[in-house]
Amino acid sequence: MLALNASVGDAATNCYDFSKSAAETQYHVGDMLQTQHGAINLLNLVSEDGTATQPNPQGATIHNNVPIPGQGENPSLLNHGGLTIQVVPQNRKSSVTLKFAENTGIADNQLWNFGVNGNRKVWRGQLSTLDGQYLGSQQNGGRVRIAVNATPDAPPSYWVRGTVTLTTDPVNPRLANRGISKFSFGRSSQLLVDDVCMTDRSWRMPDWMEARPGFGGTPDLDERIHAR
Repeated sequence: MLALNASVGDAATNCYDFSKSAAETQYHVGDMLQTQHGAINLLNLVSEDGTATQPNPQGATIHNNVPIPGQGENPSLLNHGGLTIQVVPQNRKSSVTLKFAENTGIADNQLWNFGVNGNRKVWRGQLSTLDGQYLGSQQNGGRVRIAVNATPDAPPSYWVRGTVTLTTDPVNPRLANRGISKFSFGRSSQLLVDDVCMTDRSWRMPDWMEARPGFGGTPDLDERIHAR
């Protein structure tokens, strides 16, 4: 089981910093890790044509090097390459933030997989490509906006470090199942992740509204509401 240190920033936010696990603990494709507030699945990275790639034999490890900006303390979770890490919270979230560091190498052509709410984007390059984009399907919680703030190290380093923020789409706040139901990130080369924070939805649709047509209810109940 993956031992994660959870801290509560406020009543509805939980953060994981991976400090409870022993350094160099390894995880591999097929592992399913239970945590206090959800599950983590280790999946194959896929290529542009959907074919599963060969993961690095080292898998993902609890790692003590290459600190991430603003990181409280080591360690981080290191994806050695060829893995996708999927997080499935116990309940839908309004926002998610995480810190990351990616090694671009000279070619800067690494394969990325990034998914939110049932939609996945596959591309080559840097995570900053996703800044300002949306992913997510209505059936799985609606659209989610992605913001990436990244800064490269000074040469000769090839590390790029920053933060990712996922936010539920405010355009349709009355979507009954609105929220972040799952998210995933994978890369063909080194990727460090730390301080994953998930915030619960702050607004819940009242039961009477959920029952009305257009919000998942029945016409009969709607007629009774209007007859009052």
